[in-house]
Order: sequence, then C-alpha cells, then structure tokens
Amino acid sequence: MDDENKKRRQAQLFLELERIANYIPVPLYWLDASGIVLGFNDLMCKELGGLEIGPKIRRRRHEDFYPEQVARVLNENSKKVIEAGKAIEFEEEIVNIRTGEFQYYRVIRSPLLDGNDNTIGIIGNLVKISVGKAADEDLRYEKILTHLRKVMEIIPIPIYWLDKKQRYMGVNNCVLQNIGANFSKRYLIGKSPLDVYPESMALDVMQHHNDVVLTGRSFSGEEAIEDITTKQVKYFEALIAPLRDDNGDIIGTIGTSLDITARKEVERLTLENKNQKIEHQQKLITLAHTVAHDISSPLSALNMMMHLCDELHENKRSVIKRATESILDIANNLLSTYRNEEQRATSELEQRQPLLISDLIVQLLSEKKAQYSNDPVRFEIQIDADAHFAFANMQASQFGRSLSNLVNNAVDALDKKSNGLITIKLTAGTQLVAVSVQDNGKGMSSCLVEKMLNRQSFTEGKKHGHGLGLQQIWSTLDYNQGEMIVNSTLGEGTTIQLTFSRIDEPIWIAQTIHLKLNSTVVILDDEESIHGAWDTRFAWYLKTYPTLQVHHFKQGQDALNFIYLLSLKDKERIVFLSDYELLRQDKNGFQIIEESGLKNTTLVTSYYANAKVRDKAILLGVKILPKQMASIVPIEMSVNHAYANY
Repeated sequence: MDDENKKRRQAQLFLELERIANYIPVPLYWLDASGIVLGFNDLMCKELGGLEIGPKIRRRRHEDFYPEQVARVLNENSKKVIEAGKAIEFEEEIVNIRTGEFQYYRVIRSPLLDGNDNTIGIIGNLVKISVGKAADEDLRYEKILTHLRKVMEIIPIPIYWLDKKQRYMGVNNCVLQNIGANFSKRYLIGKSPLDVYPESMALDVMQHHNDVVLTGRSFSGEEAIEDITTKQVKYFEALIAPLRDDNGDIIGTIGTSLDITARKEVERLTLENKNQKIEHQQKLITLAHTVAHDISSPLSALNMMMHLCDELHENKRSVIKRATESILDIANNLLSTYRNEEQRATSELEQRQPLLISDLIVQLLSEKKAQYSNDPVRFEIQIDADAHFAFANMQASQFGRSLSNLVNNAVDALDKKSNGLITIKLTAGTQLVAVSVQDNGKGMSSCLVEKMLNRQSFTEGKKHGHGLGLQQIWSTLDYNQGEMIVNSTLGEGTTIQLTFSRIDEPIWIAQTIHLKLNSTVVILDDEESIHGAWDTRFAWYLKTYPTLQVHHFKQGQDALNFIYLLSLKDKERIVFLSDYELLRQDKNGFQIIEESGLKNTTLVTSYYANAKVRDKAILLGVKILPKQMASIVPIEMSVNHAYANY
C-alpha cells in the first residue's frame, strides 16, 4: 500500500511540474530516475526544432531523439547527477530534430526530489552557447585546414578529412578520381558519407571514423566504396587517424586510401580458380571411384570364373589372365592417380594397424606398371596360397613407400635391358610374412651387399641419388620390427626380402564362407556379372548337395522383402553375401544387413580398407570379404559336423 501511495505522490508531483513548466523562462525538461523523458516546456520544444509534445514523445528515451553518441553522453550525465545527489553543470551537444543541426548548450541538471528528499528523476535547463562554441571550433579548424590546403594537392595520394560530426571538411583531387566523382571538391564540403555512398557502405565508413574520434587510435583496414559514375564496387585499404589541433584535442579525422580493387579481383579469381580445381578434382575422384567400382565387380567375377576354366588351353587361359591383370592395373592406377591429398598425405602420427599385405602389393604393382610403362621391364607377382589372407601390424603408407623404393631400385638395376623382369613374391608361415623384390639386373658386389646390411648408404649407379630410399626402408624395419635379407650376384640380379611378424587375422576379415547342407545363400550385388561368377563358384555345391539353395538380388529392397517372408527358422539358415556400395539405391549394404536382422552376414566389398567400414563391421558383428578375394576365398561345407574344403 505504501508503494502505491508513493507512486501517486510522484505522479502528482510530475503533473504539477508540467502545469508550471511554461511559466519558467528557460528551456526545461524532466526525466524519471530510469532516464525516460516525461516532459518538456514550450521553450525546450522550440530549441529541439518546434517539437510538439504528444503521445509519441512522452515516455521516450534520449536514444529515440538523438544519434547514439549524443544520447550516450546525455545518459551518462544523468547518471552522474543521480549518483552525486546534487546539481551538476555540463556542456552538451544536442541536435535539432527537424534540421539535423548540432547546437551547444550549457546545461544544469538537478535531482528531482519528492517530499521526503528521495530522488525520483532529473530536471534540466539549457543556456545556448552555440555561437561562441562554433567560433572557437572554426578558428581551430581554420588553422589546421590552412596547412592541409597548402599541401594536399602536391601529395600524390588520396587525402580527406572530416570533422567530429563526420562531415567532409576537405579532399584532394585524388579522392575524387578514386570515387569516380564528376563534381568539384567544394560539393563535398559539409556533407557526410551518407550523402555520397549507399547507406550500408556509408555507415561502415562512418563507424570507422567514429571509432577513431572516440578512442583516439588510428584505424587500418578494408573499405568498400561504390564508384559514383560507374556504380562499380571498389575496394580500398584505408588508414584513418585522429586530426588534432595545436592543443592536441581531437577535432576530426584525416584519412588516406589505396585502391586495391585489382588485387581483390586477382584474389577473387585465384580463389574461384582454386575452388574450381578442387571441385574438378573431387569430381575426378568420385568418377575414379565409380569407374574403379564398376571395373572391380566384373573383374572379381572374371577371377572367380578363371579358377573354373580348366577346360581351356593354357595359352588361352594365359591371355585371359594377362587381360584380367591389365584391367586390375587400370582400376588400381585410377584410384592411385586421383586419390585426394588427405588420402595421399602421410602423417608422422600414423598408427600401426593390421595390414592385408597381398592387397597392398597388388595395388603397388599396378602403380609401378603405369610408372614404368615406357621402360622395357615386365612385372610379375607371386602370392602363396597361405599368404592371401596374411596380416602384419604396421604403418601402411610407410611399408608402401619402402616397397616402392625397392622396386625403383630394382628398375634402376636393370639398366634398360631388354628382358628386364621384376618379381614380387609374398610368402607366409604361422609366425612370419615375407615380401621379396627380385630383379635380373646387374647385381651387386659383396662389398655393396655388406654396406646394405650394415646400414651404410650408397648411390651406386644413380647420378642424382642420395641414399634416402635405403634410409626410409631401414626406418620402416625399425618401427615395425622387421628384418632384411639381401642376396645378389654380379651380372645375374638381386633379391631383397623384408620379413615381419605375422599377426592373427582381425575379427572383421572373412577368410572362409561356411555352409551347411540346408543353407540358403542370399547374394546382393548391383553388378550382374558378380551373380554369374558366384553361380559358377557354387555350381559344384548345388549339384552335390541338393538341399543347398542360392538366391540372387540386385536391389536391396527386393532382398529384404524376400527375407521378411521367411520364418525364423529359415532365417537362421541364411548365409548373406552383400555388396557395400549399391549404386543408385537409397541404402548401402550395412543398412540392408541391419534391417534384415540376420546373423550370418558377410560384406563383399573393395572398401574393406576404409576404417569407417571396418569399424561399422565390428560394431554390427559383420565379416568383410575383400571383393578381390572372392575368387579365392575357401568355401567350407559342414557335412556331419565335419567340413569339406574347396
């Protein structure tokens, strides 16, 4: 109840003040304690440009009448009066709301008290001092302007200066040329950037000048200006500094600018060109992966068929084998050529991980065939049956570079001989896996072999060699606990073997396909040739075990529809072999496997080396069969709890 009485008394006090305000012969205004304007007398309204007091004027703040910097000063002065609890005299700058002109006043602000000496607001009265103030400023400006006018035209760079209200006080001809002006310098005097440029640009420029005036610190940065004649946007490197009088007081700003439009255009074109190259490169990478995928699927089918073509003459099989290898080389080299920089870059922090050695060798050999396609050299690869699924724990990129260096050295040792042959062999036992690079080149002396084994660099036969290839190989051996054996005979050739510890196959790899007499094999792949190849691989089993079934699907949804109709018992008999990337379908192999709810599932894909694919497989309990291994993966048939291996 006391609060309500207090509010009523305050309202009554403000009402009485409004009744007598016009009898006081000075401009008068009053605010509440929060800074809200409650009223003016007629003289104050006249000073503000004949402003009429009405609903739109009452209960407004200074920000609603004045520019931000003016309103901020007025609010701060009001706060000082309330904190001091006494009248304070200020010199304030107030804008005429109708004309926009600034005027200077001596203002006395006093606390407005209620009957209990509580401050309920502020009352202020004004005395105009604009004439004297302006005269003082004009005198100070004139001294500075006189010096500027004398030198501005002999300075071969744009020079301009503004007063504290951000109105142009002077420019030289270079400024007019920069902005494409078709008017004289006199036209700009007294105008602001808002009178010359589009609003957004002008406000940006004015903000920079205002910051310099308020902080006293210079500004350096880019500004965008529209050419007045051509309407073209130009870019300038602007430098704006405080303009001071003889007393060191800031009376405005002075600025200069360098036209950097041409540089910005070069930067834009460079960035655009870079983005286009990146976009083009990404398209090539995508195309390369798509083409490689399209090649790898029928190639895998061809490999599966080759193992069952015993009726063909050896010469014919040899032709098909060479053609198959050539296609594989094209696919691998395509991926290698357009591998993006992130994939191509090797990090020193690369972790050791299970590496399928046979796949890396096949890819490397494809690259080397392309690299040395113009040299008289043949490449062969020999992988033992027990080594196809052999893994070692190592850095893939580091090992790949080592093997590449060995092949390069072997090519150099051939010295362009017409019957040059390089053979890469992969063998594996229960504990070790060994990769050897053999050439029929000039061989090495026992002295050079000794140097290699003792880790002494040499560049025998290389004009520009520096031995870094051997250093990298030794580093790989050290980091991956490997060993090197060197055998060489002068005039006959050299064999270098790298040996590493063999590790257990990772849980995600599918080394075999397990079947039972009543199994139902469901094959999902978008490539037609793969289905024919799988039929060829399963043909003997289908003939031998009539209860075995094989169903083919090219669409993931068709496979799901088939599975959904099966009973729970029938689903348990399914062996699901699914491709990962199903082109032009809205689901990939993982998604189909998840939706199927099947347990015995294998992802047959060339994306096995992708870490995300492997991690997803481990999470779902799905095995991965590298598609290139589909032709050689053993198929095991359970017959009376025993397995028949084929």
